[in-house]
Amino acid sequence: MFMEVIRLHIIIVEDLEADRKKLMELIQYDFNKQNQTVEFSCYTNCDVFLKEYHTGICDALFLDIMMEGTSGIDAAKKVRENEPNIPIIFTTAEPNFALDGFSVHAMDYLIKPLSEYKVNWCLKQLQEYIATPHYISILEITGWGHSNIIQISLDNIVYAQYHNHTVEIHTLNSIHRTRLSFQDFMALLPQNGRFYICGRGLMVDFDKVERITNGMFIMKNQQNIAFSRNRNTEIQKAFAEWIFVRSRKGV
Repeated sequence: MFMEVIRLHIIIVEDLEADRKKLMELIQYDFNKQNQTVEFSCYTNCDVFLKEYHTGICDALFLDIMMEGTSGIDAAKKVRENEPNIPIIFTTAEPNFALDGFSVHAMDYLIKPLSEYKVNWCLKQLQEYIATPHYISILEITGWGHSNIIQISLDNIVYAQYHNHTVEIHTLNSIHRTRLSFQDFMALLPQNGRFYICGRGLMVDFDKVERITNGMFIMKNQQNIAFSRNRNTEIQKAFAEWIFVRSRKGV
């Protein structure tokens, strides 16, 4: 049995040479243990990094928070304008600064001095995130007796409903129908708490929820989706847990 080789390009922005080398060594050591490949690009300040930055430049970004010029937090905000889902990991010697990173949905915070245990845990989360599929493939019903295979980005899904042996997938700009059982459809989605079954044959993407009132999802696209008020406490709790997970992982 062969292990799939993961090849990642990681950018490190760190002004202290000793900390930069230490982080590279720990990441390289972890990847070597798994027979995986990693490539690095390093910058000593965020201003130079931002001048060279473009969408898709790397798979993950490690940013020191406190540096001369643009801070790591401000650099992350600029990156998020174009790449809302890229994993961002902050490094800092001051634990109090970690709270500032919630606004950019950082995946993790590595408190200096760095250790093998801290970096190993962080890289495990990173690889799990990267290995998670970002789209699903379905056989879409296009007309009487006709169907086509299409791919739907997970980031486009708002909610899905099952009725008459058909799953209706409501996305940001269209509705797709496929003949699947609701159970088989849910099996296509990541099992990480984001896509939540909130009623019989009803699933909502928590990432598209603005807030929850008594028995109602208020979605970011201005749609309202009703659910049983008897499940309000349970769903509020699940939503809060997802928000926490998302803030930790940057997903």
